[in-house]
Amino acid sequence: MSYRAALVALFLAPGIWGAVTLGGSLSADSEVVCPGENVGADGEERPGPMRPGDTRCVVLDGSAAVATRDYDQQRRAQSLERRQDATDGALYLLYGAAGALVAWRATRPRDPMD
Repeated sequence: MSYRAALVALFLAPGIWGAVTLGGSLSADSEVVCPGENVGADGEERPGPMRPGDTRCVVLDGSAAVATRDYDQQRRAQSLERRQDATDGALYLLYGAAGALVAWRATRPRDPMD
């Protein structure tokens, strides 16, 4: 494997990662899902996605509660996470594509007449 191919591959890796991240964020389900314990309006814990009126979503880090959110707060948190993932994915994809292109062009064999 030549150094040219290795250099291009080093830029393609973050580009592929960016494409996967961007694709995942754009195809993410809009369902509001509590990452911990979901408590309904009746005070009972319930499985599955949150519904409007759910009063508490306990966000867990391991087994320790780190935050509580209601339905609207969790919906906004998931929306923000999807936007951040889309931005990160687009930047990685742009970085990888631009870097691979520059590396490919900069390491191409030169014509002795140039």
